[in-house]
Formats: sequence, structure tokens, C-alpha cells
Amino acid sequence: MPKTRKIIIFSLIGVVCIVLMIIYSRLNPENSQLFPKCPFKQLTTIECPGCGSQRAIHYLFNLKIGSAIRANALLVFSIPYILLLLVAELFKSKGKFFIRLHRILYSPKAIWTVFAIIIIWWILRNFFVFL
Repeated sequence: MPKTRKIIIFSLIGVVCIVLMIIYSRLNPENSQLFPKCPFKQLTTIECPGCGSQRAIHYLFNLKIGSAIRANALLVFSIPYILLLLVAELFKSKGKFFIRLHRILYSPKAIWTVFAIIIIWWILRNFFVFL
């Protein structure tokens, strides 16, 4: 991909991210009709692993860490891992360290571990609601 095209794509992604940050920091998804509701929860009344993510992002942008954790702890605690994934992906061609990091983070073992954590989170968050 030509260098100018990459710059344009990354610039557009940056602008979209900034716009989304402004929207999520100003509007509370709980009180706004702009944000979609979880169809899984509406059909089953059971929270999916992603339920509360929009509120958690809103709270994080407003520096309300406790509220963000209550909204969706999995999302809050997975942010460092997600950032590490992005760094590994972006810099995988920049040296042996990043190549190794990329291989570890994208290995089948890592993927299955993340999958297991999501399933455990899904079960536990709904189990404690019914207690």
C-alpha cells in the first residue's frame, strides 16, 4: 500500500476515534436513544459478555473507573491486553521482540485462553445476578 494511502487511512481512523470519544464522553448510553440495546439481553434477560461495554466506555472517558468496572469489568481489565495486541500487530515488522510478542499473543493457546475467560465471565456475571 502506498505511503500516502496509509496516511489517509490512519488519519480517517483517527478522526473516527476522536468523534466516537466525544460522543461517548458526552452522552451516557443508559439515557440516550442513540445507542443500541443488547438484542441478546432483550430476548433472554441474560447479560452477554459485552453488556455494559458502552456504559463502561462512557465512564472511562469521564474517569469514573469504579462505575466502569461495575458496568463491564471484563472490558476494563482487557484494555491493556487489547492495547498490547494493537502494538504487536502494528510493529510486528519492526524487530524480533515484536515478532515474538505477536506470535505469543496471537497463538492458539492465547486465543483459547481469552475465549475461556470470556465464557467464565459470561457465566459468573449472570450467576451472581440470580443469587
